[in-house]
Amino acid sequence: MATLRDLLASLHELDSAGEVKATSVRMPEALRHAVAIATELGMAESFTAATNQALAMRVRAFARQQALATHLAQFPHDQPELQAVVRRRVAGTDHPAARHDQLTVTAARRYAQRYPDWAASGAVDHAVDQVLELVELLVELSVPAASA
Repeated sequence: MATLRDLLASLHELDSAGEVKATSVRMPEALRHAVAIATELGMAESFTAATNQALAMRVRAFARQQALATHLAQFPHDQPELQAVVRRRVAGTDHPAARHDQLTVTAARRYAQRYPDWAASGAVDHAVDQVLELVELLVELSVPAASA
């Protein structure tokens, strides 16, 4: 059975630019066409490079999620506060969450109460994205009320 350690070792091999192997991948025609257009527009130097970059990015994200979930299962007291993770994500940006700290804290606490396993499940990016979307929505909704 494959393990997280095996996955990380394979990703390490990928970084050292080892052997290349041809493969056949079936994909929806619309996706193939979109990748071809995006490649033509400069997303990557070739269709193969674009496909490899996207797949490698997704596998790395999955490995991070699994590593975090494994760590938090062993050390549940290490779970960070969601608002701290959100704050780090928006630090130095012009995102509304960077300007509305109390709203961000409240949204993060509400989300964490509703989904207490947000970090242990490996869904950190999803949880942060949900909080940021909620903050954006709440800020947008409060603008007309403030200007009336």
